[in-house]
Amino acid sequence: MVMLRLELLSRFQVVQSRENYKKILRECAPEAAGIIACITLVAALRARGDFQVTGEDQEAWEHIKREWPLLMTADTLLALQVLLRLVLIISAVLRSGDGGLLPLADEAALLWLGGAIARMVLLTQSTAYMLDGPAGSIMPAACEAAVVPLLLVLSHGSLRRSPVTVVLVTLAVWQFSCRNYLNIASEFTANVLFTAAHSFEFLASFAYLFRTLLIDNGSKGHHVSVGFTHLLMPIQQGLAAYFWLQAFDPDADVNGGGLGIAVIQIGCVVQLGVYLATAALYTAEWFGDQQQPWEGSHPITADI
Repeated sequence: MVMLRLELLSRFQVVQSRENYKKILRECAPEAAGIIACITLVAALRARGDFQVTGEDQEAWEHIKREWPLLMTADTLLALQVLLRLVLIISAVLRSGDGGLLPLADEAALLWLGGAIARMVLLTQSTAYMLDGPAGSIMPAACEAAVVPLLLVLSHGSLRRSPVTVVLVTLAVWQFSCRNYLNIASEFTANVLFTAAHSFEFLASFAYLFRTLLIDNGSKGHHVSVGFTHLLMPIQQGLAAYFWLQAFDPDADVNGGGLGIAVIQIGCVVQLGVYLATAALYTAEWFGDQQQPWEGSHPITADI
């Protein structure tokens, strides 16, 4: 992110002093350190090697390792996504008191909170949806639990202003999830909660897009946090989209009712597109803001 910002500043001829460059590096340091810590943790867990499985699952486990030799299992993608989300939300919470508006707050954070609560309740109902592999088990579950109070901090304003809307959206999501679910767990409620979590996140992506469009440019005081969020949102969602498109064989019997796994796959891909579009819009607007002070007084010339 730091290198991208410096390159854009250079290409668009935005005059920056050495002190400004140092300021950018200092401001990006916490987020960059968080990402490095996540990648290091997952790499360390992967390097720890294999773990024991029961005899009847040994053949399936060997097949998974052959399919995913680098990650050992596709669940590592989702484990990394959970860690990156935690870094995103911590960054938003820590910078939320600096003044200005954040895209990952209020309505978007409230819908994400609905998904996080659904995942937490799901883990109390069944272990079938817990992640496997070296980075799975307790660590992703703990991260899912950690984001709930953080998202509550970011969304408490919307929750207080629109409790009726929250109830209606929750009922609509539940009704949809009861008609479209997987059969990975033996418990019906667990399968429905899993679809509900993805449905809340699907709605949150559009709330995130609309907040980005409606936030006034002069209100974007959290330029580091906002830029970091726009950079990381498509990355973390890309991990989930790749998992759901590649992890299951076409003939895998995972559909429980309605559209089944297609709901998850389509939702993840659409979310990825929304986050990429939002990042592109933010970047284009940022370019325009950087060029405006120079238009008229600093014409661009080229030697031919």
